[in-house]
Amino acid sequence: MNVSVAIAKFIESVLSWVGNLVWDLPWRHSVDVALMSFIVYQVYIRIRGTRAMRILAGIVALGLGYLTAQAAGLFLTSWVLGGIWAAALILVIVIFQREIRHMLEQVNPSLPLTTLLGWGSQVQFREETLATLAQTAMAFAAKRRGALFVLERNDSVEPLLKSPGTLIDAQISEELLETIFADPAPLHDGALYVRGGRAYRAGCVLPLSDDPQLSYFYGTRHRAAVGITEQSDAVAVAVSEERGTVSVVEGGTIHLVDNAAELLTWLTERLRAGGETEKRPDSAIALITRNWRPKLATVVGVSLLLFVLVGQKNDEVGISIPVVFVNIPKDLTIEDNRVQEVQVRVRGSRMMLNFLDPSQLQVSIDLNRASAGFKRYSISAKNINLPLGLQIAGTNPSQIELHLRRKPATPEGKG
Repeated sequence: MNVSVAIAKFIESVLSWVGNLVWDLPWRHSVDVALMSFIVYQVYIRIRGTRAMRILAGIVALGLGYLTAQAAGLFLTSWVLGGIWAAALILVIVIFQREIRHMLEQVNPSLPLTTLLGWGSQVQFREETLATLAQTAMAFAAKRRGALFVLERNDSVEPLLKSPGTLIDAQISEELLETIFADPAPLHDGALYVRGGRAYRAGCVLPLSDDPQLSYFYGTRHRAAVGITEQSDAVAVAVSEERGTVSVVEGGTIHLVDNAAELLTWLTERLRAGGETEKRPDSAIALITRNWRPKLATVVGVSLLLFVLVGQKNDEVGISIPVVFVNIPKDLTIEDNRVQEVQVRVRGSRMMLNFLDPSQLQVSIDLNRASAGFKRYSISAKNINLPLGLQIAGTNPSQIELHLRRKPATPEGKG
């Protein structure tokens, strides 16, 4: 019964703390959460399903481990994980340099705000163009002729290409597709990049997916189709020359289609052919509720991070720290040292102060360049090995006076 009461009181105190924190949350923090949630979500939709997403999940797990170690009072573990987090920015830049470059290349300041927020309409493909693609893909499958079509939507595909291939920028027709994917043709092994309903580039080399869950019988063409749709919102159509089948890929997910009508329907639903009525969200609610699960997870994660960083008010504590002298010259000795300890006022968040271990701190005075006589040394933050996130509010005394005396010379021949 006592355990149940204690748990209930703990939950009540946590809910009360969170409620007070949200109630007192400045408007700046609300804007901060909104902006960071938008940025994190944009990063997520561009790296989901990729190797970078799995690495990022590992980094997040490492951060959760650091917070757990701090809460459990595991000093050594939290110190090691805290050191890793101190270098987190460099690690992220090194690990995700390719993904960061691709995302920056996709940023287009000239786009209107409605497009950036997802209100703009997607690129419309003519129904005749989609019908030509569907019929030609099925004809290729019947002839056991391999082909790969990548159809761009909102995200730019060009920065993701491993090799840009050859620029053609032509109207799509059955004759053009036959020419490009004819077996002796130099461009038949690459992908056809379709932009704005036109054949933009041919012979393109795409990034390959390294998803271990892909079936073993999928070759390079299908792994390329999965890879490009993992890193963008493009859709792909892959024709297998070995099996004579047609596969469609979206968001890294691949499945077979049986006939041209099914393929045309699939393409029309995703590329919004010109003959169909354009669907647009009629309110901000529709924009927010679309893909609401990852959006909600992003907002919750950013909010929790904000609570951890600034959720607790700063406080001060007074502690006594011993004075240690280092790098004492061999020919000098300390004659008079009246200060053995220094009273230090430490300022920081209550959580950080709770995990502060005074036995691990010391005031270090470097006497490397000292000479004989009376010396005065000021005490500042650089003399105290204080953990990151804490500050020195004051010291007493603020200076240490020493009398350094030169040691008498040892006569030669005596021990």
